[in-house]
Amino acid sequence: MYILSKIIGDLIDPLLWIVLTLIWAVLTRSAILRRRLLYLSLALIFVFSNGWLIKNLTATWQWKPEVLQQGNKYKVGVLLGGMSGYDKRDLKGYFNHASDRFIQTLRLYKTGHIQKILITGGQASPFPDHDLRESDFLTETFVEMGVPREDVINERSARNTIENAKLARRHLDSMGVRDSILLITSAAHMPRSARIFAEEHIPFRAYPCDFYVKPSGSRFGWSSLKPSNDAFVQWKSLLHELTGYAWVLLKYR
Repeated sequence: MYILSKIIGDLIDPLLWIVLTLIWAVLTRSAILRRRLLYLSLALIFVFSNGWLIKNLTATWQWKPEVLQQGNKYKVGVLLGGMSGYDKRDLKGYFNHASDRFIQTLRLYKTGHIQKILITGGQASPFPDHDLRESDFLTETFVEMGVPREDVINERSARNTIENAKLARRHLDSMGVRDSILLITSAAHMPRSARIFAEEHIPFRAYPCDFYVKPSGSRFGWSSLKPSNDAFVQWKSLLHELTGYAWVLLKYR
C-alpha cells in the first residue's frame, strides 16, 4: 500500500497530464480526436497555469493561523518531517521550501511554548539507497541552535504521515504524555495531519506554519489572468494533499 500511494502521488501532476495529452494528440490517427485533445490540452494549460485560482483554492484548504497566548504552554511539540533532504553526494542535509516548520518549532521552544520537541521523519523514498534520516539532521541542527539534546526526541523510522502519528504516539506513551501536545506542520498539510492524529486518538492543538499562500488569498485583477509557472507546482501540492486526505478517509472508515 505504501509503494502504491507513492506511485499515485507521482502521477498526480497536471504538467504530466498536459504532456501526455499532447503526446496522445500527436500519435492518434483520428483528426477529430486530435483536435479534441489539443483543445483539452489548451484548457488544462489555462486552468493549471492560473495563479489566482490555485492561490485562492489553497488559501481555502490550508489551516488558518493559530495565535498562542503567553500562557499557552505544551509539554511536547510534535514536528512532522518534510522540510529537508540529503544530498547523497556530500552526505549533508539541506533545508527546502518548508523550512519554516523548523524555524517556528525553534521559536516555540525558545519562547517557552513547548518544553520538548518530538521530531518524526525518516526516509520517504520506498527504495532508499542510504541510511541517512531527516530526523537525524534536524536533531543535530536543533542542538546546534542551542536546544539541549535531552529536549529533542528523535523518531527516525516514519515514512509518511500515518506512520508519523503511529510512531509519535509510541514515544508520547513512553513519556507518559497524554495531552498538552502541539502539532506542528505546514498549513496545507495540517488538514490531513490533524485528521490522522485524531483518528490515532492523539489529543493535540494544531499549529500550522509554512503558509504556501497568504491566508487571505489573492484579489482578482488583470494580472490574475497571466500564466504562472509556480501555479503548476502549487496545483501538484494541493492535489497531493487532497488525494492524501481521501486516502486517509478510506483507511479509517
